[in-house]
Amino acid sequence: MAESGRSAFSFLHGVVKLVALVVGFSITVLGLVALQGLFFENLWARLAIAAVLVVVVPLTIADRLLPKEQSEETVARSKGLVSDVVALAWMLGALAVAGLGPSLLSSPLTAESDRFAARGNAQLARFSGWLASRGSAAEPSEPAADPDAKKAGEGEETKAGDETKADAEAEKGDAKAADTKAAADKKADAAKAPAPAPAGDRETQTPAELFTAYAPSVVTIKVSGLRGTGAGTGFFVDDKGTIATNHHVIDGGDSVKIKFYDGSTNSKVELIAENTDIDLALLHVEMDDASTPVTLGDSDGVTVGEQVVVIGNPLGLEHTLTDGLVSSRRLYKGKKFIQMSAPVSPGNSGGPVFNQYGDVVGVTVAKVMMGLGENLNLAIPVNELKDMLAAEHDAPRKFGASSW
Repeated sequence: MAESGRSAFSFLHGVVKLVALVVGFSITVLGLVALQGLFFENLWARLAIAAVLVVVVPLTIADRLLPKEQSEETVARSKGLVSDVVALAWMLGALAVAGLGPSLLSSPLTAESDRFAARGNAQLARFSGWLASRGSAAEPSEPAADPDAKKAGEGEETKAGDETKADAEAEKGDAKAADTKAAADKKADAAKAPAPAPAGDRETQTPAELFTAYAPSVVTIKVSGLRGTGAGTGFFVDDKGTIATNHHVIDGGDSVKIKFYDGSTNSKVELIAENTDIDLALLHVEMDDASTPVTLGDSDGVTVGEQVVVIGNPLGLEHTLTDGLVSSRRLYKGKKFIQMSAPVSPGNSGGPVFNQYGDVVGVTVAKVMMGLGENLNLAIPVNELKDMLAAEHDAPRKFGASSW
């Protein structure tokens, strides 16, 4: 009986050790590779350095723990001790990566996810993205007891906020504020995307019709910098080459290249405006011909259950269409988002979310992982982008350290 118990324990110990070795090694190496990506880009060099570190460090520790006297008994124990120390070290490394993923390692892991996506390594891209955002599961979004009630509450809150803001501006009443507003209105009229016609005068479009009409308005954004390379999505908001995207897509980039629907590219890109708080940025790319803009809708009119279509570059697969429904209008970490069932993956960031009339109602921003099989696909309400377009901006700035 005792012998049987020892055999069962040995078997269980072996299984746990094997899992720790495989899982621990993979996650620890990935974390080290992503961390090195902040300093240089070469993947094979980063893999080699990470592999050496994860092997040398635990073996050095094990060597210190090995008994100095050699005998048959100590040699037998030593074999098990070395593998135990290595398994424990790798598992601790994996736990450190998973624990720091949502905080200190969030940016490196997200950047690594984008790099894997650009190389076509979909599984590694998903896994890196999951590690970077898994802490979001511990901070769930604020639920609404009744979606319709929440929508009504949000509408009243927005209306009240607008009225308060309008009253405050009216009370200022000085000429400088009036001049600033006039200049902003003039700039907004020049840069604003076409306004949608009343819904009653328009026909709904199928996803296929939407893709045919607006795929040329969507671009691929490729970024390189100290954090390595990455890719995201953007879309034209006017006919002058103005592109909207997420701020995190271009954050830290020293070089930005725009790839158009026809396959051509252009590196003559400038930054018009950026807002880290709402994660939006406006770019300008030099165009020989007029760009094809989207139509910006009204995100305040989005209703739960309506159909939406997303065009983007998930995992580096350019101009991919996905569709789904609006799941909720949700507050997440104190900010308003549109939650949808349309699938979102790394590379979709910064892409347009269309309603059935072809109006852009949101800007794809994130997939918040709630577990290996659950996620929240989120978009920034397009009215945030419209406010950004209407605001005054500094002169455009080129990318690159020497231009800032």
